[in-house]
This record gives sequence, structure tokens and C-alpha cells, in this order.
Amino acid sequence: MPTYEYTTSAPRYSIGRPWTPAVRALILINVAVFLLQLVLARSPFVALAGLQVPEVFTRLRLWQPFTYLFLHGGFWHLLWNMFALWMFGCDVELALGTPRFVRYYLLTGVGAGWCVAVAGWLAGEQTLTIGASGAIFGLLMAYGILFAERTLTLLFFFILPIQMKAKTMVLIFGIFELLAGVSGTLGQVSHLAHVSGLLVGYLYFRAVAPQRARKFNFWKEIKYWWLSRRLKRIPRPEDSEQDVEGILEKISREGITSLTPNEREILAEAARRRQDRWPGSN
Repeated sequence: MPTYEYTTSAPRYSIGRPWTPAVRALILINVAVFLLQLVLARSPFVALAGLQVPEVFTRLRLWQPFTYLFLHGGFWHLLWNMFALWMFGCDVELALGTPRFVRYYLLTGVGAGWCVAVAGWLAGEQTLTIGASGAIFGLLMAYGILFAERTLTLLFFFILPIQMKAKTMVLIFGIFELLAGVSGTLGQVSHLAHVSGLLVGYLYFRAVAPQRARKFNFWKEIKYWWLSRRLKRIPRPEDSEQDVEGILEKISREGITSLTPNEREILAEAARRRQDRWPGSN
């Protein structure tokens, strides 16, 4: 299996800059197809190009897991998808290079489409899925892997600024989409396509860049975040307090992935040594 090197030295706060060739072309194509949808509103254009289950199998419309990526359900659907493509795609394209970026975008989008089609067919559903969201969430995964430690500022409810690392943002989006899909909220949104885009993107990096993908371990991040929070509330002996505090400060400053194996062992040993002092233990 070949391995690849990635250029991830873009400036820390350069989201969406510069305007890269593939991102520009994809946005223009999506806008052009949306205008074509408006012109052909009374034709079967959307039914033929959108991802229809079970027709994709029963009528062998095998092009639909590709063409559905370029259709959208309305202006705001198009706007938000293209905004996300611009915001995350430019840096990902700079890191991967334009040819590999285009292949990755189509792989995650088409892969998400096939996941939706197979799942709908097995469930006996009749659905129509359109939109670039599967590929957009694939780009989100790529951004989280390639720029895992980059600090982003997001506007919660468009008002409250919240800072978080890129990998944390991907984790939050992934959990939200999974819970929303299970609970059935936002019923008009294909949460399965979103989660599938994330999954296909992660599997891609596991295949071509396993070292990078292994560092992007959600469960390990949660484990050490939980461990660090518990240790902050536990009284520590004088002789080890300075070492543990230094490690916790390093986590806050550089992230969990910056810890050495020895530092991780110090945290684990400190937790084991003081387990009998944790609240609720017998």
C-alpha cells in the first residue's frame, strides 16, 4: 500500500484561503446544475439524477450515487454546502494537491451515496437523496485529520464564539449526526449520508496514511480528556504534583497527541494510585 506525504503548513487561521482551483470548479458546477434544476423544474431531471431508492437497483440507475452530489433542494441547501466546501476544502486541497483532492471528494461523496442506497434498499425504503453533504462531511474528516491541532473559533448560534481544535469539531459533528439519525430529528436531512461521508473519509486515510489516521483516535481523546479532568479534582502528593500539573498544562496547550508514552503512563499511574480516593469509590 503506497504512503503519501501531505503539506499541512498552511497558516493557522487561513480557513478558506486561498481560493483553490478544484474548489472553485466544484462550486461553479454545483451552481450551474442548480440553475439547470430551476429551468427544468417540471421535467424528470431531479428524479433521474437524484439518488432514488430502490430505483438505483431495480432500474439499474447506477449513475445516481455520483450525480446526486451536484443537485440541491433549494438555495439555502446549496449555500451552506458551498460555504462549507470553500471553508474547509481550500486548505484540504492545498494539503492533498488538486488531483488527489478531486479523487477524495468524489470517493467520499459517491461512497456515502452507495451507503445510503444499500441501507435504504435493505430497509425497504423509498427515498430520494440529493446534495453534496456526503462529500462535504468527507472534507470535514480530512480537515480534522490533516489539521487536527489547529484551533478554530466557531460562532455558536452565530453569536457566542467558541474555540476548539479541528479534531474536536469533527468529533462533535459526528456525534450530533449519529444521534440525530438515530432519533429521527431533522427528518428531511440525510444523516446517514453525513455519517457515511465521515466514515469513508476516515477509512481512506487509514488506507493511505495510517500514521495520521491512528493519531486521530476519538475514543483515546475522550479517555485522556476524562482522565485529565478527574486528575484535576484529585488531591495529589507533594512529590508528584508538579509533574502531573505540567502534563495537564501540556495537554491544554498542545493537545493529547503531543504527550510522550512516558507522560501518558504518568497520568495513568497517577489515576490508578489514587483510585481509592475518587468520589463514589468504596
